[in-house]
Amino acid sequence: MSYQQPYGQGPPQGYNQYPPAGQYPPPQGQYGQHQQYPQYPPQGPSPYQQSPSAHQPPQQHGPYPPPMAGHHPQQTQSPYPPQQQHPPQGASPYPPPMSGQHPQQPGPYPSYPPPQQGMGYPHQGPPSQQSYPQGHPPQPGYPNAPQQQYQSFPPGPPGQQPPPMMGPAGAGGPYPNYPPQQGPMPSRPSPGYDPTFLAPGIASNEAEALRKAMKGFGTDEKALIRVLTSTTDPNRMALIRHTYEKMHNRSLTKDLKSETSGSFETILVSLATGPLESDITYLHDAMSGLGTNEKGLNDVLLGRSNADLHAIQRAYRDKYHKSLLDDIKGELSGKTERFFVMLLNARRPEPGTPFDPRGVDTDVRELHRVTAGKMGTDEVALFGIFMNSSDERLNVLAGEFERMYHVSLEKVIRSEFSGHLEDALVTMLRVARDPVSFHGATLKECFFGSNGVNEKRLVYWTVRLHWNPEYFARVKGTMGGNMRSLVKSYVSGGDFEDAMMAVCSH
Repeated sequence: MSYQQPYGQGPPQGYNQYPPAGQYPPPQGQYGQHQQYPQYPPQGPSPYQQSPSAHQPPQQHGPYPPPMAGHHPQQTQSPYPPQQQHPPQGASPYPPPMSGQHPQQPGPYPSYPPPQQGMGYPHQGPPSQQSYPQGHPPQPGYPNAPQQQYQSFPPGPPGQQPPPMMGPAGAGGPYPNYPPQQGPMPSRPSPGYDPTFLAPGIASNEAEALRKAMKGFGTDEKALIRVLTSTTDPNRMALIRHTYEKMHNRSLTKDLKSETSGSFETILVSLATGPLESDITYLHDAMSGLGTNEKGLNDVLLGRSNADLHAIQRAYRDKYHKSLLDDIKGELSGKTERFFVMLLNARRPEPGTPFDPRGVDTDVRELHRVTAGKMGTDEVALFGIFMNSSDERLNVLAGEFERMYHVSLEKVIRSEFSGHLEDALVTMLRVARDPVSFHGATLKECFFGSNGVNEKRLVYWTVRLHWNPEYFARVKGTMGGNMRSLVKSYVSGGDFEDAMMAVCSH
């Protein structure tokens, strides 16, 4: 088949211009302290955006994965050579950030809209109340993490991605012989995934209210709920926690654990510690004791951005003094282990990465070959196609697969795989196709499990979505707007129900 219309269009004016010198990257030796900014919140539109491609340019031809932000030399003029040539030695392979967004263009797949990017899922619409200064430095010790810039939380914000753009010929193909794809610069960690960053401002009132609620005889549970649900900005919560510990020389987490218990303790600690700490705690618990909580691994690791996966792995090592990858290998085996090892490499194409429609056609046929063969399923080839596709591309692949073979790709996966690996692949596919509906179904599953309400999983997902209220509102919309009624009906009363109701109110 032939394709006449490429995806997207060329870069806008200003493509070969660097940002002002001294802004990017930050000078060496200035990463160690919590970052503060003088005005909170700053004026102007929120930098949370659904599609990083609205702010980030397609990459030049270069190695895969793209070099990280720490490798950008400062330039006073563009070092870019003409197309089809390598950049001069020592020059950055990145184009500068560009404004604007590729407009919708007709293409060969008009019936398959771009996916709604979900929570990075996670691959999230961000809080509308706050905006954040851009250009602050990345957290120290993340050699592969790019400069912090806020975008939606979990791996992606709500809304539709721009249409895929034309990439180099042969961008698809059977694993492992994929050529590198072009695309925007690496995504930034989601809000709350840089442990060195605190929101600007003062939180002494909140810190004092928390201490007063736990000081002396008895505990003021309502005051704890009120303060800990007062913000949906994880960096503001980090400031409250830091201020509490500085003012009172005490650990907020330890105080909460000593004053509360059960699921009420779980939800308050999850709110107080923020999304990154919640992720690594949930992961560690999923691999503790006898057996493995496979859903727990899927919940945290699937549908996440590359930057968030790097942050999760670093934070896990910092807290538990061991490698998340090694722990995963110790819990899983065979093809399932191979899948998660590939996932933790965190090298999937970034949202907005251009791809060639001819590569899509090649991969659709390859997916059919590796799942319909008489000699069994070639799992590794299928993993390679999934890992080499952004969510936008995976969405198009699934639509074309169904058009060509009159059966859904999800149905084929369910017929060829089983157990944990089946669930992981289906989750990855569903997040790519419709993350909002997927997360709504996940919340419902927390209420209606085989053993009743799974309170631990319900707390994890409710608090995680709480950090992104606009996206959370869309997820609740898929549940008929009855999240609060489900809490009233299925969550045992008392302080835990009150805390859940407060979180669901945002």
